[in-house]
Order: sequence, then structure tokens, then C-alpha cells
Amino acid sequence: MINLFFVLLLFTYSLQTYSVSLGSSPISTSLPSTAKKCTEKTESSSLTYLVDTTGSMEDDLAQLKKVNNWLLERASSRFPCGVRKYTMVEFNDPDIGPVRDTNSKTEFAEFFDGITAYGGLTDCPELAMGGLSLALESSPPNAFILVLTDASAKDYSDKALLTKIYSLIEKKQIQVFFLITGLCNSVNDPQFQIYRKIASKSFGHVFQVSVSDLGRAFGYLDLMLSRPVNSSTPIYSKDYPSGSHSDVFDVKGNDADLVLSFDGPITSISLVKPNGTIIKPSVSTSTIGGTVHIGTKPEEGTWRLNVTGSDEHSIRIQGMKETNVSSTSDCSKCHPDAICEEFSGRKRCSCKDGFLGDGFHCSDVDECETSWTNLCPERCRNALGSYFCGCPLGYKETSEKNCVDINECLDPKLNDCHSLATCTNTQGNYSCSCPGSHYGDGRHCYKCSDVCGQDMDCMNHGESFKCFDPCMDHSTLNEPWRSTDSPGDKHCDKDKRGWYRFIGVGGIRMAEKCVKGQSCSTEAPIWMNGSHPSPGDGIIRLTACAEYNDDCCHWSTVVQVKTCPIGYHVYKLSETRKCPFAYCTDPKSLNESCPCAKDEELRLVNGAYGCYCKDEEEDFDIHVEDLELTLKCNRNEMKASFRTCQLKHFNIKSVHLSNSSCIAVKEAGNNGLFSATTPLQGGLCGNKLYINDTHATYKNTLYVQMEMETEQLIIREYSTERSFACSYPLDVNLDLDSLLTPVISAQTYEIQGSGEFEAQMLLYKDGTFLNPYNKTTLTVSTARRLYVGVILEGQTNSHYAIVMKNCYATPSRHANDSVQYPIIKKRCANKKDPSIRVIQNGVSREGRFSLRMFKFIGKEHQIYLHCQVGICNPGNGPCKPSCSGVTTHDSISVEKHLVIKCGPIAQK
Repeated sequence: MINLFFVLLLFTYSLQTYSVSLGSSPISTSLPSTAKKCTEKTESSSLTYLVDTTGSMEDDLAQLKKVNNWLLERASSRFPCGVRKYTMVEFNDPDIGPVRDTNSKTEFAEFFDGITAYGGLTDCPELAMGGLSLALESSPPNAFILVLTDASAKDYSDKALLTKIYSLIEKKQIQVFFLITGLCNSVNDPQFQIYRKIASKSFGHVFQVSVSDLGRAFGYLDLMLSRPVNSSTPIYSKDYPSGSHSDVFDVKGNDADLVLSFDGPITSISLVKPNGTIIKPSVSTSTIGGTVHIGTKPEEGTWRLNVTGSDEHSIRIQGMKETNVSSTSDCSKCHPDAICEEFSGRKRCSCKDGFLGDGFHCSDVDECETSWTNLCPERCRNALGSYFCGCPLGYKETSEKNCVDINECLDPKLNDCHSLATCTNTQGNYSCSCPGSHYGDGRHCYKCSDVCGQDMDCMNHGESFKCFDPCMDHSTLNEPWRSTDSPGDKHCDKDKRGWYRFIGVGGIRMAEKCVKGQSCSTEAPIWMNGSHPSPGDGIIRLTACAEYNDDCCHWSTVVQVKTCPIGYHVYKLSETRKCPFAYCTDPKSLNESCPCAKDEELRLVNGAYGCYCKDEEEDFDIHVEDLELTLKCNRNEMKASFRTCQLKHFNIKSVHLSNSSCIAVKEAGNNGLFSATTPLQGGLCGNKLYINDTHATYKNTLYVQMEMETEQLIIREYSTERSFACSYPLDVNLDLDSLLTPVISAQTYEIQGSGEFEAQMLLYKDGTFLNPYNKTTLTVSTARRLYVGVILEGQTNSHYAIVMKNCYATPSRHANDSVQYPIIKKRCANKKDPSIRVIQNGVSREGRFSLRMFKFIGKEHQIYLHCQVGICNPGNGPCKPSCSGVTTHDSISVEKHLVIKCGPIAQK
């Protein structure tokens, strides 16, 4: 599902302007009891549904039935003596048909009961054009065709079929509307764009809707089906790209009414009448399409349309002829809830907004009965001729019908904050925050410093947490404007929350002295009131101050800081209280050469330093083979890139992987990248997967085709290809508390990298291994058994198995403690301890063992568990160890020994 459309709402009424709003049109589920008795029938435009019946359409068809009943009841109330033909056409793949038609709306409703969604679950594009051709053949002239599908058109390129479709549209003057609830590929794909071409040819629209919003696309039909056939004349039709546009159209004197309809994300629209009067309807983003009735007796002459849209959008304008359906010579015959207007010497009765009928009989509409006839975000309450929205959650209604905020923090029964947390009331809601010594979301608060230690931080996992090293798990901030040398006042860090590292030319460390206001491109620069820690100090807490109005610490917050082993710093930042406040860096902290590449240079642009492509114009030799490829081997994908500065002298024709449909795209930024990304899956995008005893390796090739104009007025073509590979170790042990950084090595024509897996160790309450403990420190009796699970996570395929190679216990958190008690040795249980049972090892993504609790002699009454684990591919041989003999055999070669661990487990 992609973005919804905007709706135009105009709720003012006058002789010149009144509205029919798609999102808030009144409805009625039944005809008024005093409905008009028809002595003769008047033909209205016929209605045809072309419905996709593939298996994914089940919910769509159920919703369409509800909306159809609503639409026909509404049209019958407004136009009780109207008759029309109803047609139902189905299409699937490869079937098209059957066709069913009737003049009875009751029988038409029964057609929906006969529709069954089936098949087509693996093939997204459907035979929509074939179905449309059949629908056009089966519909009478001047009909409306509604195409409901969640797929693009498979037969979009059948020229003979399209010629037939366009000919039938022209011959029968049929309007085609597409209700699209899904998307196979991009909206720019020709399989989807054919819908826009046909809608434009037929004076129709393309509405991209969610299933729940399907009813909002029927406002235009609601208006048109309530009138006699041939009572409208096309005046203006145009399809626009994104942007602002201004066009003119002419209105003739025989038009009684003017109706504008549109689709697409329109953000503003206005109409200028011939006399210069501006009609400027409001824009609402809550619904998906629009119909605006621009008043009776529109002024004859040249009108101007001004419209702005953020993507493709379409405008259709129609003139409506006067009919005698609601005409009278005596206004007293109009219903009390109707208005009486004079037109062409006769009076016309029209029900007021919020009422439904033909003008002689009007009934109140319950706008709250369906979701698409009101704009309430939550609660809707009906009123006579209108509706109003009830108070949303977090508010209560006063006796004056106003909504006031509920302070949930005053009553513990109204909030679910932890007993140690602070409750903060907000408008319509509240928030919970744990005290500084605890970690959690405020609903749950944990003190994990005793377990994670001074070097580690906590990551919340619901009711439990996990220790991690912020030096290995953080985000980076690479904005030159953070430098204290950058002037300005616009930037703000209200969205910063978590661990960050500063990199780039702006500086790699926060400023340690008061920073003058209007620096760092912000109004209130934030600096560190204290010295950064040294390596080995672990995580420390410092005060960060914001300078404002010559007050160096006008506002302050606590920032956690750690100096990592290779010298850089990471910061745990919190969002600023207001804007513009931003964290600043000291440009003097740069302790390395210019970070720009050899074909880039450092420039000051708009008050900030950055790397930009050099502008040299000297002659140079083209050495395509010297183009440098960058490779990133991520957990779920690999990404191959060329820097755009290398390619600036070339006209790039194509950059793609082995499968040419997997193309590279240019990333944002002056010195950005041409990057092609492929998920880690054999065969996808041409990936080749090779698996041996130790690694799973994914290989692919990046192809580049380009050309360059020379001074001799000729063009030379160039092409090159670069093979690359990412290797993911199957037998590398991982640390639970951190993730391995991918290692990337480059060669001239082949780049190979290493990926990452993750493992974790859990303690379970019993031998079912279903209920893990969620406490920070576990205390058990020496008579109890420990049930331990080691779980493999990450990008691994399901056929990999985890192998527990060596597991042991220590009295301290250090894995290399000199005191170690073996539990599993060379993949088998320590036979000297009969309480140890290895339940599962080398057979799946989870290993399991249990043992009886114990304590170390002369040591603290707590233990820590550690496991060296490997990843095994059963396709290359058995992974399950054979532990029945005197000796065991470990056939997997271990390249690294990293450890997962948990604890402490204290003895009761």
C-alpha cells in the first residue's frame, strides 16, 4: 500500500459556492419513509464494476459490497425515480469473466455474494486490460466503470487490446475509475501507468486507497448517479506532474452547476472567476480524493485554475445541465430541511448539508454510521444535520461539551508507570521515565549496572535487558555544522536519543568549554561541562550545558560518555527540551588528516565545511580500471558502491548487478555514492552462494556502462565490471555483549568482506526451555538445576546449527579468569560431573544443557557462565558431536575464540 490521496473539502454555502465533500458527505442507510411515489422513471448513468477476484482481494470485495450498498441507497434517496443498468465483470489470471447485469439494485447486491476470491497469490500483475475490454463491451453508453484491483496490469503492452479499449471509450463516452488497493512495483512502472493513461482518456481518475478507505473514493459517483444520464459536459481535464501549475478554462452560459474532481496528493488549489473573485477551498489530508461542487449558475467566461501537488495529480471539471428532477413552482413544497433556489424561471429544492433526499423529502444523515463519512480521528457523535467528534482518549468532556485533558499522573489507576518511575502528564497522554540509576521504558525499570559493569550499557528487551558495548553499537553524526566555528541558529537535536559518535570535519569530540550562542548553527549550543574520560575509565556521567542569552548553563542534561579503545568517544545523548538546541563539536579535536578522498576537497559552503568533488579542468588519462569500489557486508545485505566524484566526467548509462533488473541508484549528497544493494539470498540479483566448512560466501558482479564526450567532438564508451564477495564465518564464536564489526578487504577486481552473526545465552526456569528468567541477577539454591540455552540469531539461514564447543563457569565476569570449571569440553559434557546433561548440541539454532548449581571454594557465592560457540552447516557433514566414545573429535576449524556469557548467578 502506498501513500493516500488528499481530499478537498469546502463547507461554505452561498449563491456562488457550496460543497459536496467526499470525506463528510451525509449518508442514509434506508430511504425516507415519505419517499416520492414515481409515476414515471428517468434514466440515469449505468454502473459497471470490474473486479479482480484473485485470492488477495477477499477483504477488498467484502468492503466493496458495503460501500456499494451505501452508494446505491444514497443515490436512490436523492434520485428516487432514476433507473440504470448494473453490470458485474470479473477478471483473474488467466480467466476473464463472467459478465452479469441487471436493472435491480437488489439483484446487483446479490452479485457480490456470488464472487469468490481465489488463486493468483504468487503472481502480482493481473489481466486488467482484458477485463476492462470486456467491461466496456458489456456496458451501455455514458456508463461509469469502477475497476477494483490490488495489482498492476500484466497485459499493459498489448497494443491491439489497448486500441480496442480507447476506441470503445471514445465511442461510448464511458468514464473509467480505478480503485487501486495495492502495488506490484513502482507507481512509475508502465504496468501501473497504463491506469493513468486510460483514466485521462475517459475523463476518469486513479485512486490509490487502503481497503478501509475505499468508501471515500465514491463521492463523485454519489453526485453523478443522482442525476439523469447525459446531464454533464466535460469542460477541462489535465494530468499534472508534481509542482505548481496555472491553467485557464472556459465556462458557457448553459451550465447550471460546476463540479471539480481530482485525485493525487494536492496540497493547495484555488479558482479565479472571470470577475476576479477567488474561490480557495481548504485542503484536508485525512482522506483520499476530492469532489467540489462550485456553486450554481457559474459565471460565464474564462476561469483560472491554480493547483499545487506533491506528486502526480489529475483535475477534471464538468458543467452540469439543469434538470427538472427537483423543480417546483412553489417553494412551500420543499421539505423544511431543504433550501429553495430559482433557476431558469423555476424553483429547485435541495436538501441542506447533513440531510439526504430529493429536496421534497429530506432525512437526517448519521455521518457516524460509516467510517468514510466523517473526519473524526476517534469518537464520532451524530447531531441533527451534522455530527461532532467526541473527546479522544486522554480527554474528558465537560458539561459545556468541551474536551479537557485528563491528568493520568494524579491517579495511579490511570497510568501504568513503574513504582520507581516519574509520571509526566502531557496533553491527551502521559509519559513514564525511570530514575537515573535504572534502565527501562518507564513502565518497567531495571537496575542493570551491577550486571553489565562500568564498561557496558543496557538495552531494553521488554521485561528484560541485554548488556552491550556502546563502542561497538552506536550511530554516527557526520554534520559539519556542529563545529563551534559554524554560525547560524536553525539546527535542533530534539530527536536525538541513544549512543552516538561524532565524525567528520566538524570535529570528533564535544566542546569542553562554554560555546557562544549562535554557534554550531544553533541558537543554544550544548557543550560538555567536564573533561572526557580516559580509556579504561568505562562509562561516566557528565553534565552537558546549553548556552543561551549569555548564560553558559541556561539548561543542562546528563550525558554518558565512554572513551573507546582506539581513542574515539561515544556519547549517550537525550533529546533537547526545546528548539533550537544542538550538541556542538570542537573542530580542534580532529586528530587525523582531511577525511576527503583524493578527488575531493574540503570547502566551506553555507557556513559549514564538507567534502566536495574537485573542480579541476586539467587533462587527464581515463583509467577505468582504477575506479575504486567500496563494499559493505551488512548482516542482511551487501552493498557495492562507486563514489560519484570518480564518475563526474562520465555520462553514466547504467550500473547494475549480475541481474540487470537490480540497478544502482545515486545516493544523496554532493560526494554521494552510486550504490547497488542486494539481500543475502542465493540467486537473488544474480547472487551466487558458496558454502564450505567454515564460511558462507555470497558473490556478485557490479557492471558499469558509461560514455564521455571529448574535445574532438566525439563520444567514447567505457565499460567495466567489478566482482565482489561477502564471506560470513560459520565457525566464529561471538560475544553476546557486542557485535563484530564487518571486516572488509579490497582487491583490484574482487572485494571480499566478512559478515556477522549474533548469539545469546539465556537461563530458563525449567526443563521445557520455554520460560527464561528476566531478572538482572538470579539467586538459586545449590539444590536447584540450571537450564541454559544458547541461541543463534542474525542473517543465518534456517539450515545452520549452533555448536557449543567449550562452556565453563568462572567466579568473575572475566572469561579469561584463571579459575574455570568446565561444563562442555570439545562439544561434549564434562564426564567428571554427572549432573551435567547436554540436551541439544549441533542440531538446530539453539543449544541446550543443564547442570546442578554449585559454588566455588573460597570465592564469592556467584558464578558466571561462558560458552565458545561455532556455526555449522549440516549440508557439509554432521554437526552433532559423537560423545559416546572415550575421545571426541572436533572437525570444525575455529578461526576465532569469542565468548558469550551470562551472570551473575548467586548461591542462596
